[in-house]
Amino acid sequence: MSKPHNPEHLAELRLSMESDGGDLVRAFIREAALADGVSPTISSLIAADAQETWLALCQSHPGRERASVVLSSSRGEVRARIQLKGHSRFSAIVASLGDRMRRDAALSYRERGVDGWEITLHRGLDPSNEPAGPLAEPPEKAAAPTDAVRIDLPEERDSAAIARCFLAVYGHNYLHPEVFSPRRYWRKVESGEVIPVVSRDETGDVIGHVALEREPGAAIAERGEAVVLPAYRGRHLLERMTERLTTEALRLGLVGIYAEPVTTHIFSQRNDERAGMPTCAILLGASPETSHAKDLPAPPAGQRQSFLLTFRFLGAAPKREIVAPKEYLEVLSEIYASLGVDVSISEGRTPTAAQSMTSVTVNDRGFGKLRFETIGSNIGIELTQAMSDLAGLGARTVQLSAHVDDPGLPLLTESARRLGFFFCGLGPAFSEGRDLLFMQRLSEPLDIEELQLFTDRTKELAAFIERDRRSAASQR
Repeated sequence: MSKPHNPEHLAELRLSMESDGGDLVRAFIREAALADGVSPTISSLIAADAQETWLALCQSHPGRERASVVLSSSRGEVRARIQLKGHSRFSAIVASLGDRMRRDAALSYRERGVDGWEITLHRGLDPSNEPAGPLAEPPEKAAAPTDAVRIDLPEERDSAAIARCFLAVYGHNYLHPEVFSPRRYWRKVESGEVIPVVSRDETGDVIGHVALEREPGAAIAERGEAVVLPAYRGRHLLERMTERLTTEALRLGLVGIYAEPVTTHIFSQRNDERAGMPTCAILLGASPETSHAKDLPAPPAGQRQSFLLTFRFLGAAPKREIVAPKEYLEVLSEIYASLGVDVSISEGRTPTAAQSMTSVTVNDRGFGKLRFETIGSNIGIELTQAMSDLAGLGARTVQLSAHVDDPGLPLLTESARRLGFFFCGLGPAFSEGRDLLFMQRLSEPLDIEELQLFTDRTKELAAFIERDRRSAASQR
């Protein structure tokens, strides 16, 4: 899965042509521009231009038809593109959109295909061209300069301020409710389950937070519980906090760090790419559609939220010997190569155990996990019973995992595909240092084309997963 050169940075949002989406368009364009290093003023200006244009288009011809909003920056300018269908509907209004633009903005448009338009808003990146006065946004004026922000380890007295950061960004709708309880949160810190770092402004107030979460004795930890107050985004604070976490992880002797960035926007994915954490798996439908930040894009209506799994070894990873099913040999080899791991391939053999050893769990988000600790010759019976148990526990999505060095792995994947399971990736060192193959089965429709993905390698992995999903479905 090679990554071709791309002269632009791109971020894309797809949504229905409705006026209610104006605030979302503005937030998306502004956050994408900030994440791309565009100044706060220019980011806010082009975001306002995009919102105004969006509202004009929707007021002219509202409807449920979907459009794409794309942010890119290169060659000294930032561009917001709105791509939509309906040449006959929008041709009358496109020419008048320039009247709605603020000063120093430019607008162009062109036909796309038989019945499409592409409307592009342009703004220069030269700081000397930034307008002064009321167009500069007040919240960012008050924010501390980047060099005044410091990365620090929190103290117990910071727990309430950390809770306020999560409340400001997520409301009460966050996957880890313990962050809203200072006492519960700090107990996890004291126990070593959570290893946090924070960002502070020039007054010492907490403005951002990231933590490593690990189970007792685990060789790897998850980088999660990430939040940065909106006024301080675009300053690479998430990257700086991740670097400090890496130092803490090395001090604790951890083997690796993983993260599960959302697929409703690319900001966290961009940080993982810069931190050398390639995508190893895509966890489809892992969480309800309501579990997202209140000021960032939500999953498509009626579709559960999906996540990526990114990973980084903190030192040189030992060579792996894997028993790869022939269908997944190439994709697994490519994932290992992205991690810098040498792999040797063993041919699949008959399971050495008579009985399989399995475990099943379902979390409060309806995400079920079926783990084969050992693959035995009774695979068919074990799979059928486990799926019945998971259904009874309310699983909406099921993840199947097994060790990549288990000789029975090809037989397991063959049986699982007949039940509708498909490949979704690799969990490096996820089982006491051993690697896991991940497969999934969905019980609800999910359009993988709706995922917002940053790297070309991740897009290629998503395309492979979709092909395998269709192939597995045809075997049922």
